[in-house]
This record gives sequence, C-alpha cells and structure tokens, in this order.
Amino acid sequence: MTSPRARHPGLRLRTTWPAPHAVLVTARGDLDSATAGDLASLLSDRLWATPERLVVDLSEVDFLGVAGIRVLLHTALQAGSGGTDLLVVTGTNPMVRRALQVTGADRRLTLAEHRPAPAPA
Repeated sequence: MTSPRARHPGLRLRTTWPAPHAVLVTARGDLDSATAGDLASLLSDRLWATPERLVVDLSEVDFLGVAGIRVLLHTALQAGSGGTDLLVVTGTNPMVRRALQVTGADRRLTLAEHRPAPAPA
C-alpha cells in the first residue's frame, strides 16, 4: 500500500508499509524551513500508529537544512518514548551525510546507507 502526500511542491513525501509493523517514509526534494513542517506532520501521524520500526529514507533529498534535521531529532525522541525504532537512510547522498555530520545529528540518530529488508510477517 502506498500513500503519496505533499503539501509543498519542493518536497515529495511517500509512505509505504513494507511489513505489518514497519513504516517507510521516502522524501524527495528540499527539506528546509519551508517544507520541514510537512515532514514533521507526516512522521507524527505515522508514529501515532506505534509501528515497531519507522524508516525515513533521505537518499533522494536534494537539500537538508537545519529545520529538517530538527524534525528528525524530534521524531527520534517521539519514537523512542513510544517504543518505535527510528532508522534514517542516507544512501550514498554526500549532502545528507555531511549535513547530519556537521550538526552532530549523526551521533544522535541511527543511520544506514541502505533500507533494511522487510521482516517476514
């Protein structure tokens, strides 16, 4: 099942459920102060369902600003308090990796280069 969602043309967000208790949110475009609210709202909605794992794929993000990083850090706190594992996929995107590194967010988030394989049902 796929659910496209985008309020701002600079950011495209898509949600899929690769396994019964896992949610994958894929972001494409610019994640900045103009679009971070859309991501925050979507991630909050997805956490409301208390999945075991929430994966946020940023491998196709063109720009990751401080506002986007704040959303990820806040989501990590929300996920942890609700018992959800949060994984941020960077792919080989050097811009995303660098933004997370210079802000120190790479030490507070669980990062991966690739999406995890879906767990069997």
